[in-house]
Amino acid sequence: MEPSHSGPAPSCLDTACLATRDAAAGMARAVAPQEEPGQSKVRLEMKTETKGLFLTAVSKEDLRERSLRQIFGSSQTLRDIKDPSGVKSPTAIVQKKIQEHCQRGKVFFSQGEWEKAVICYSKAINLNPQQVEFYVQKAEAFLKLCDFQSAVLNLRKAYSLSSAKEEYVERMAFILYLQGQSLFDQEVYGDALESFTRASELQPDNSVYRRRSISCLAALNRYHDCFRLVNEELDQDSKNPDLYILRAKLNEHFSRAILCYQDIQEAIALEPQHKEAQVQMRRLLKRAQKAKNQAMNKALKGNLKDALLKITFAIENSPFDAGYLIFRGTLHRRLKDFNSAIDDYIKATELCEEKGAVAMEAQRQLLLTYNDFAVHCYTQGFFEEALLLLNKALKGEKNEKGLYVNRGDCLFRLGELTFALADYQQALELSPMDFSLRRRVGMLLDELGLQEHKQGKYQQAVYCFSGAIESNPRLPHYYLHRAKSRLFLQDVMSAKEDVIITLLLDPENEAPYLMMEGGRTLSFSTHLAIQLISFPQQVLPVVTSLFPGQPIQDIISSKIAEVAKTILERKLQACPYSNSPAKLQWPPGAIEDEPKKPGAQREEPERALKDSESIISPCATEQELYKQIAISRRRVNKVSEAVVEEKK
Repeated sequence: MEPSHSGPAPSCLDTACLATRDAAAGMARAVAPQEEPGQSKVRLEMKTETKGLFLTAVSKEDLRERSLRQIFGSSQTLRDIKDPSGVKSPTAIVQKKIQEHCQRGKVFFSQGEWEKAVICYSKAINLNPQQVEFYVQKAEAFLKLCDFQSAVLNLRKAYSLSSAKEEYVERMAFILYLQGQSLFDQEVYGDALESFTRASELQPDNSVYRRRSISCLAALNRYHDCFRLVNEELDQDSKNPDLYILRAKLNEHFSRAILCYQDIQEAIALEPQHKEAQVQMRRLLKRAQKAKNQAMNKALKGNLKDALLKITFAIENSPFDAGYLIFRGTLHRRLKDFNSAIDDYIKATELCEEKGAVAMEAQRQLLLTYNDFAVHCYTQGFFEEALLLLNKALKGEKNEKGLYVNRGDCLFRLGELTFALADYQQALELSPMDFSLRRRVGMLLDELGLQEHKQGKYQQAVYCFSGAIESNPRLPHYYLHRAKSRLFLQDVMSAKEDVIITLLLDPENEAPYLMMEGGRTLSFSTHLAIQLISFPQQVLPVVTSLFPGQPIQDIISSKIAEVAKTILERKLQACPYSNSPAKLQWPPGAIEDEPKKPGAQREEPERALKDSESIISPCATEQELYKQIAISRRRVNKVSEAVVEEKK
């Protein structure tokens, strides 16, 4: 018996539709297990409503449990939340975590646990990478760990995010400075230099960073770069004595002793009690004195070139010592480097007090150098240049007879006999008892008299010959020349007296003597005069014209000869120093290699050198001047003979 139903029996089609719907719902849950809880809930409710028609319908609690299990798995987190509306937003949660990490980082930092502090600040930065403070705090933690590079990187990030950039630039520069100092202490000078350089680039006005770079360059033996940076520092800070001392040491390394001395002097001028500057200055002066003593010893041994090198080294270490410059100038003079000697003496004069002893010595040596230079030019035939140098010497010293004599010699060689005579006479006024000067004056007056005679100016010629006789009454050809001029003036008696005196003084005639007071025989043999003229050939024609047909003995024994003897005797008495041998005496030391007198006391080396170099050297000797006159006269005679031949 079939069971009865309260409603109509479902058809097969309805049963199939229901089965298909349940299968589709199951597949949908299997395919999309990660759907949002809300969506799942909607579908479940729809299904519940659908399945509510059947005995196998699922409750809401079971459906919710299934959804939570699909979302959270076996975890019980958030299972106890009864009201989801009470949970904070994700932003608030993140902000809270950031604050927690930051607070924990500060705690770790204060406790000295800097690695944990770095971790906390890193977590905070991960949650909020735009927060500047976190980078700053993290950089400080890295700095405590001596991780300078990481600290700089974090500060650089803070610099890029912040508007207050100057603060972070200063901090970065300081950290780079600390890094460089640490590397410098470890003798890693290359990396230290890089750190100091980066620090100075961030803060160009901070001199400490630049000067630490200088220390690194010095440690790396890069002295040229070091010198360049020191100069740049001095351009910005010229009142720092330490910088001058540093540059002085660099100059000493480069063997620039003069610049080293100047830098030390600058440092002392800025700070007179600067200990390092005082030590350096004493060392330089001691080294200079030692070199000067070595130069003195070498000069005394005749090794002038090595002496010059030593005194130059002394001057480099003490360039403002006038005594060193004077000594070097003396060596230059002896080596005939006159331009260098003049420069040294001028510098020495500028360094001394105007009227001090050293200044006077420098001025004296300067005029001596001008004179020696002039003598050198004279011997080379550059008479005009020698004249200019002697003019400079006389401008500084007007009471030195040797300078006038030398200038007179130059003027004589240039044919300016009148000006030469003026210089000789000026020298004679300064030294009236110098017979060598009188001989020069006589020689020049005789030459002027001959020129006047040739021009027909016989009275002026007589005046010149008389002056020559007054200067040197022992030369017979002076009287002969005057006798010829007097003949043209019709002064026969005076001409006869001059001829007789010529015969009395002429060593080639038959009566080469003259009796003086007390029976002393006076004779004078002047070979220079014989070299100048063929004396007998000139005197005989004059004797023949004045004393025709009379022998020499009769002429000498005549009454007029007695008058001539009296005149000559008076002249010789008026010039008593003419009785001494006619030898030019120059001061000791003027002639090189002059033998020293035996038993002479040895002088101090420095004084001996100065004395030997304080003599006015002559341009020419009397013999050289007479020889030049002879050459000139022979040249004139040849020209005259050539003119006569052409007329014939």
